[in-house]
Amino acid sequence: MRSVVYTSVLILALGVTCVHAQTNTDTNEKITIVLADGPLVVDEVTEETDGYWYKRGNMSKFLDRGRVIRIERPKPPAEETAEAKVVEGTGKWKLADAGKIEEFFLAKFKKPLPLRAFGQSDLHTRWGWDHRNGMDVGLHPDSGEGRALIGFLRDQAIPFLAFRSAIPGVATGPHIHIGNRSPRISSRR
Repeated sequence: MRSVVYTSVLILALGVTCVHAQTNTDTNEKITIVLADGPLVVDEVTEETDGYWYKRGNMSKFLDRGRVIRIERPKPPAEETAEAKVVEGTGKWKLADAGKIEEFFLAKFKKPLPLRAFGQSDLHTRWGWDHRNGMDVGLHPDSGEGRALIGFLRDQAIPFLAFRSAIPGVATGPHIHIGNRSPRISSRR
């Protein structure tokens, strides 16, 4: 009898834990991936070079880029509809301060900050940008994680630029640039 009660309590506890783990209160707005054969509603989407990772509940799956027609994200609140979010820096930002942003993200989302560039990259050099004191985070600014990161940056008075799409010679796709605006390199080779 005791083992039946113990097993029942264990099953109940695991069931509650699983339901709690699948409930995401920070990003309860759904994203739609439009495919040729119909829409797919997901919790999160991460763009990679050759396709997209999406997450539904506790399952992650990869889609080849060729299958995806477009990604439809929830509309931001009315006060956040500008194409790029710009907060000019106070001159106090240093790349050495990146740790507090990484710590915030890890504590809030239990995963590392998805950095795409930390300091100068080959692409920044080719495009003629001085990115030595900036970092790029691979999050769409309208995603739940992107909005949380932008809120933290604003609260901490950390300068950033948020890009919702690619801009030739400026941005390869949606991301959040942390740091002051990158000036042009005066002598490009």
